[in-house]
Amino acid sequence: MSQLSPSEIENYRVEGFVVPEFRLSLMMRAIWLHALVLSLGSSLGFAQEKDRNSELVAAQLESQFRETVQPVLKRYCYRCHGAKKMKSGVRVDILDGSLEDKQLFLLKHVHKQLVDEAMPPEDERQPGMEERKMVTEWVAQALREGERKVRAKNGSVRRLTVAQYHNTLRDLLGVEDRLADLLPADGFSKEGFKNNGDTLLLMPRMMETYFEIAERALDLCLVDESRKPRIQCFRVELGSGVNKNPSADHVELEGPRILPRADYWVHEVLPEKPFSFEPLAMRKKYRFNEGYKGNATVRGWRDFEGLHHSVFAAIIGKYTGGYNYGRTAHFVPEGLLLRPRSPETKNGSTEVRGPAPTFSMPMRELPKSGILQVTVEAARYDDGYLPDTRAPASEGRIVVDIAGGKEATVELPAAGIYQIDNVWTGQPGDDVVTADIGKRTFSKRLKPFPPPPDPDGNLVGPFLVARFPGGPITIKVGCGNGRNLKEAWITPVADDSEVARQLASFEKRVPHLSVHMGLRTDVGPRLSRFDVPKPVPSATVERYSFRAPVSGFASQDTEEDNPNYLSGLKEIGIRSEPTDDRQIPRALIRAIEFEGPYHETWPPRGHADIFFPSPRRDDPPAYAREVLERFATRAFRRPPTDGELESLLAVWRESKEQTGNFQRSIRNALLVVLTSPQFLYLTEESAGPQAEPLSPHELAAKLSYFLWNTTPDEKLQSLAESGKLRAAVPTEVDRLVADDRFAQFTGEFVHQWLSLDKFDVVNVSWERMKKETRRELRKEPIHFVTHLIRENLPLRNLLDSDFIVVNDVVAGYYGIGDRTEHGYAFAPVRHESETLGGVLTQVAILSGLTDGHESNPVKRGAWVARKIIAEPPEPPPPNVPDLPRENREKKTLRERLEQHRNQDGCMQCHEKIDPWGLPFEQFDGAGLLKKEKVDASTTLPDKTEIVDANALKKYLANDRIDQVAFSFLKHLASYATGRTLTFNETEYL
Repeated sequence: MSQLSPSEIENYRVEGFVVPEFRLSLMMRAIWLHALVLSLGSSLGFAQEKDRNSELVAAQLESQFRETVQPVLKRYCYRCHGAKKMKSGVRVDILDGSLEDKQLFLLKHVHKQLVDEAMPPEDERQPGMEERKMVTEWVAQALREGERKVRAKNGSVRRLTVAQYHNTLRDLLGVEDRLADLLPADGFSKEGFKNNGDTLLLMPRMMETYFEIAERALDLCLVDESRKPRIQCFRVELGSGVNKNPSADHVELEGPRILPRADYWVHEVLPEKPFSFEPLAMRKKYRFNEGYKGNATVRGWRDFEGLHHSVFAAIIGKYTGGYNYGRTAHFVPEGLLLRPRSPETKNGSTEVRGPAPTFSMPMRELPKSGILQVTVEAARYDDGYLPDTRAPASEGRIVVDIAGGKEATVELPAAGIYQIDNVWTGQPGDDVVTADIGKRTFSKRLKPFPPPPDPDGNLVGPFLVARFPGGPITIKVGCGNGRNLKEAWITPVADDSEVARQLASFEKRVPHLSVHMGLRTDVGPRLSRFDVPKPVPSATVERYSFRAPVSGFASQDTEEDNPNYLSGLKEIGIRSEPTDDRQIPRALIRAIEFEGPYHETWPPRGHADIFFPSPRRDDPPAYAREVLERFATRAFRRPPTDGELESLLAVWRESKEQTGNFQRSIRNALLVVLTSPQFLYLTEESAGPQAEPLSPHELAAKLSYFLWNTTPDEKLQSLAESGKLRAAVPTEVDRLVADDRFAQFTGEFVHQWLSLDKFDVVNVSWERMKKETRRELRKEPIHFVTHLIRENLPLRNLLDSDFIVVNDVVAGYYGIGDRTEHGYAFAPVRHESETLGGVLTQVAILSGLTDGHESNPVKRGAWVARKIIAEPPEPPPPNVPDLPRENREKKTLRERLEQHRNQDGCMQCHEKIDPWGLPFEQFDGAGLLKKEKVDASTTLPDKTEIVDANALKKYLANDRIDQVAFSFLKHLASYATGRTLTFNETEYL
């Protein structure tokens, strides 16, 4: 954020801190505020009035409650809200007149019922006016005193969440392996967060796991500096005829058909490194007794030699996935042209058919640990658009004789856009047309014939729209054996035509390559995505590297000399990923390189950070002290005490005496650090019950784990060490929010706040909700909230915005794919829709709050009440009946819900839930607008009439924005502090 002049700054005071408002939106201002007040201690740190007589007043209130208030409650309330009968989940018989938080939250609810005269109900015995007034005044005074009550702090201790633990290990040791996945998942607090100290338990079995993880992490991090690293590296060159000396050996695998060996060449290479290393030669000689003819039964020992028996090349889905547009894979001299998967059009609808087109590389050898790097050399092919209709008649049309598939040369009058249509005298010889035009190759699948014939009775099939240079150009069209192929029509296309617009839009799209890894099985490969897809925007070949830890993928435990040729095969797959159903230019893949274990430097960063250069390196005791003090400072997020450091040095000395190995003894001391409470817990020390400011290092850790979900970086630690952090909080918050690690905050906070875990598990019965689509839809709310915060936008956008933040996958799902050309990158897009905009109508939320088949106003209403307006409904009473299932086909969901509400014990809860959910009846289980018109009207608890979801969004964004702001602040504060807020903190917000 830019600096503003003093005249533009409004100030408000928080216990001695001036909080600059700057014109910040509420969302960004909330983050600033919470970062500042975190520096004041374990409470939210707002000013609390300290009444010297508070204890006396509390005692008087408690006495008054027993003498005058409790008898009234017994007469009028206990019968329906007591131990035997607990309507709406409320018990007032547990009130005792004290000012504890649990009592105060209940009293606040009671106060609202009294002021609104909602209780007792009209059909129950009513208190007199004086009785109601007396109870109301007592409750109001108790709430006022509760707000002023000073609560004991006594510091805090909170275990790192699994996500925080993973991030911290990665940043501390440079280990990318997801070792933290060995831990049990963290539980949710009542606010929906996983970082609440009350739910972060530490079971004995977890300590064993922490030791196991720490040992494995140190094994991955630390290396023997005296030995050169061993690196396996090989390269697969692709292209028709690229292998000048192909082996004549016949190779057969069950599943993918092995490519002609002339079209790929496997050879070992030496990667360029700034350090010395030892090449790890791949095995080239094998001896097998079976399996070398696929799954066909065969017995007999045979010897095999050559890398082509270690690394194979094949195409999966060559004739299925992606076949809607043309050949999924096509070899040209420059490499392999790979098309993304596309849905099959059938009877007016689309469906996915067969496996995704994949360049598959089964292989025998990969590193067993460390990072594997797969580098793809690729370019965006100068492709053409495949039209659905043939070009209209034109005087400039050129007719080319290509009968029988012969090559022809044609003179194009000028550079520009041309459409090429093919003409047959009868049924084509194949259902795919391929064409070499100039130096480019194209293909297209033919839709079921016959298309409308031309006046001469010929069949005309639209083929290609592309840009061509003027002058002579060769054209050769193939379709099977060329049967019935007659001629090609080349028609110039006007720049302002619809076809030209479609081509221009097509040319803006970029292929995205992805790498997958898994095991080859009898039923095909089991592949998992390897790193994120990468865009390939350049028309010239460039290198795109993908990295992932090998440990993140399944491995087969097969003996080294297994006699079966097919045994133990791993598999790497390369795909061009679709973003939506639109055509995308093909990717040209020239080569793939494999390197593993991958090291950017040697020794690796994690090792070098521990065993750093020092003039004391030749003095083992002095260097050990430096190493352990530095590492403990980073791991504990503060300098170790003298006692802690001496304990670590004692471990080192004892281990050094036993092993005689300096690094091994340091490792044992580091193991103590990584399994210590100081590392596993976020601790805020306190000398007593009174509120105390956080220490500079505690503040650095709190800021970092709030906004990055990981350990403080060097700058935060340096500011803490110098005592300058507290004054630098505003600028540091800006830095933390702008950093890439901020995604680790939004990824956790937004996912938990908005309950996106429900979308993770719902089984949506709709063909367009593919696994890849679901993965991108899940990201939408996270990117949306991130955009609001970073762009400093008003909070009302959370509910009702004229833009959405989507990528092409998400935009395509919403049916507005023609508005974006961002590939997999999320970006704001104007939607011009009444229903889109804001989190309330995002698919990940609407679909997650259903059973995947039909809408559910109860789940959706409870979510709005709990997450958006902070009026969480009480848990349903035991044995609550389900929605009636009889006459399900004859009654609407609204009618069945009305029938359910009228059952005893259901009305009072549902009247606070259902009105918030009914406007979303417009949306089905897949989160999209229903095709049929639906009654989505409702009457809210405050009697406001709402006609649909759009009206509800505008009502919340205008009339209830203060309550929405309170809900956002409350959830953010609970996440930032890692605990449930106290009563007076909630009232302060």
